[in-house]
Amino acid sequence: MFEVLITSVTSIVVALVGAGFFRRMNEQKLKVKSKEDLMQQIQKDEIVHLAIREIRRRYNSDRVYIWQFHNGGTFYTTSPMQKISITYERCSDGLERKAEKNQNHLINNFSLYIKDVMDQKMFFSDVNNIEDIALRSLTLSLGTRSHCAVPIYDKQDHLVAMLALDWVFSEIPLKYLDSDGQFTEAFRTEFAKDADTLDPYL
Repeated sequence: MFEVLITSVTSIVVALVGAGFFRRMNEQKLKVKSKEDLMQQIQKDEIVHLAIREIRRRYNSDRVYIWQFHNGGTFYTTSPMQKISITYERCSDGLERKAEKNQNHLINNFSLYIKDVMDQKMFFSDVNNIEDIALRSLTLSLGTRSHCAVPIYDKQDHLVAMLALDWVFSEIPLKYLDSDGQFTEAFRTEFAKDADTLDPYL
């Protein structure tokens, strides 16, 4: 009887020690994975920042930024809130950043803008030509003189983000404008390709 009791107690102790060991091992693995995931994200962020810095310089723009789509809570109906935020931005010296003031906006407030971006219609060398009064007023209030934006799709052809350029006090290089002062087709194609290269890192 005593031997059975000792065996039972030993089995319980071994089980508890083993469970603690495996729990610690699992926690260690999770910590390592979390660190690896963070390092991968930091590397991706660095690539995106370097890429958009080059884009801004090439087009002589004053601001380049990326709008990304994301979830942000749920409505009372339990349907997800679809939101949009500026996640990456590079600016000319002395220019106020947009990112801090543009987080967690509901998508329905940007539906017309998003549609025009998807339809490749968001190319304005003069923002006074923007038909939407609210968007035109907002753009002018920020000092923006020229603006363009293109969609970023993932491999499944889902819209995941938008890449945008603003010219505030710099001039658009003449090679990107046609004789009427509008963005050339070559510029539109080149800028769209820039957006495609960013998809794997978003």
